[in-house]
Amino acid sequence: MKRKKKISQGIIHILLILFSIISLFPLYWLITTSLKPSLDVFSVDMLGFFKPSLENYETVLMKDQYPKYLLNSVITSLSTVAITMPIGSMAGYAFARLKMKKKDTWFFMILTTRMAPAVTFAVPIYLMMVGVGMIDHTAGLVIVYVFSNMALCIWLTRSFFEDVPKEIEEAAMVDGVSKFGAFIRFAVPIASGGLVATAILIFIFSWNEFFFASILTQNAAKTFTVHLTSFFGSKRILWGELAAASTLGASVPIVFALIMKQYIIRGLTMGAVKE
Repeated sequence: MKRKKKISQGIIHILLILFSIISLFPLYWLITTSLKPSLDVFSVDMLGFFKPSLENYETVLMKDQYPKYLLNSVITSLSTVAITMPIGSMAGYAFARLKMKKKDTWFFMILTTRMAPAVTFAVPIYLMMVGVGMIDHTAGLVIVYVFSNMALCIWLTRSFFEDVPKEIEEAAMVDGVSKFGAFIRFAVPIASGGLVATAILIFIFSWNEFFFASILTQNAAKTFTVHLTSFFGSKRILWGELAAASTLGASVPIVFALIMKQYIIRGLTMGAVKE
C-alpha cells in the first residue's frame, strides 16, 4: 500500500515538474531573447551559450517612448485599484451583511457585467467617451477599468466579509460603535488579507488589459500593452526590442505578486483555512 502511494506521489511530482517547465518556457524564451544581440535573436543557443547584451533594453528605455507608456500603465492601474477597492468593498460588505429585497437578483445583475465579453461593451463605451471628450485620456481609461473590475471586487469582498464573525461587529455596536465604524474598525482589518488579494488581482487585470486601451487611447494615454504592437513593422518584427519591452512589462506584476504572496495565499484561502 505504501509502495503504491509512493509511486502515485512520484507520478504527481513528475507531472507537476513537466507542467512547470511547459508553463515557464515562454518566460524563459522571452528573457533569453531580450538578452540576445540583434544578429543572434534567431539562434537557438540557450542562456549561457551566447554573450548576453543589454542592447535591446537600452533601445527600449533610452531611444523609445516606452517608459512614458509604462508610466501610463502604472498610473492607470493604481488609480483603478484606488477607486474600485473602497466602493467595491463597501458594496461587498452591504451584500454580506445588510438585508435587502431581491439581494441575490441584484448581485447576479452586477456579475453579468463581468460575464459578458468586453467586445459587447466596446461600441457604447467608445461612443460615450467620444461624447464626453475622453478619448486618449487616462481618466477615461480608468473609468472603464473601474466599471469592468467592480463586479469582481464586489464578488470577492462579499465572500471575505461573510467569513468575518458577525458577533465581533454586533459586540462593537452594543458598545456604541456605528455600522460604518464596525466596518472600518473591525471587518476591514479582519478581512485585510482578502482585500489585499483582491486589490492585487484588480491591479494585474488592469495592467494586462489591451482591448479597451487599444480603442480608447491614441498617444497621450496609451499603455505599454498597446505600445508593444509598435514593434511589429510592415516588413520585419523587432523581436529583441519586443522581448525586452515585454520582459519589463511582465516583471512589474510578477515582482508585485511575489512581494505580496503571503497576502494572496491568505486572502484566497479565507473560508477554507481557519486560523
